[in-house]
Amino acid sequence: MSYKHILVHLDSGPQVEKRLDAAVALAKRHGAFLRGLFAQPDRNSTSIIARRSSDHLDQSATASEEMFRAKLQAAGLQGHWHALSHGEYNHVIRETIIWSRFADITVLGQYDRSAGDGAAPEELNEQVVLNSGRPVLVVPYAGVFPTIGKRIAVAWNAEREAARALGDAMPFLTTASEVTVITVLTQAAAANVSDTERVGLLEHLALHGVKAEQTHFTVSDIGAMDALLARTMDAGADLLVMGAHGHYGFPFLHRGGGTRHVLRTSPVPLLLSH
Repeated sequence: MSYKHILVHLDSGPQVEKRLDAAVALAKRHGAFLRGLFAQPDRNSTSIIARRSSDHLDQSATASEEMFRAKLQAAGLQGHWHALSHGEYNHVIRETIIWSRFADITVLGQYDRSAGDGAAPEELNEQVVLNSGRPVLVVPYAGVFPTIGKRIAVAWNAEREAARALGDAMPFLTTASEVTVITVLTQAAAANVSDTERVGLLEHLALHGVKAEQTHFTVSDIGAMDALLARTMDAGADLLVMGAHGHYGFPFLHRGGGTRHVLRTSPVPLLLSH
């Protein structure tokens, strides 16, 4: 199992090189074709109305292409760089979603409010996760991640989204040195967990050669996502695998906000699927 076609979102933000390095490392690990997509909102209102790129956006795109091609060549990878025709806000989101559908996995950067003119749309990550139909790897804007996926935490609640994320993350899971399955439950839900839910996942992973440990803990409705992130950090994980939810949270908490909260605040890389 491997990712053979990887898409990385590029802009002129301060963390783009770290994101590109993560995508290059992933592509090298899997022998994948790497596509760079430069997609950034334009600050020039005249250009937006005319549906063309401003000089500022053209210059940013040129710098992006030079960096992408240099890193591709240094890594000995095959790939392609592409820039959107203009930077109208909704166009950036829509086209990134569409391009993501042609890749096995898309690498995005966590939204950074301090990024200034190079910032991606605030809701880009959430929209790509929920609408692309593909897994998304989100690299935090803070911190350095020389390796991603050696020690993995899996958020599990036996729901459809969690199962989808588990399957999409299998190329990471089968090569990880340590996997911890984390189940976050409310006090009411904890009493209704079946034996199948407790042991079925570990048996499934074992059939793929993945040895995992499992931990359960209960929380109140408040702070469930923070508790999940804290347990992920306690496990020393460098990747959190999680099912993403649109109109309801994980697990049945903070409807509409759980996925968004994790996307904005996770201190470790995320692999999300919907």
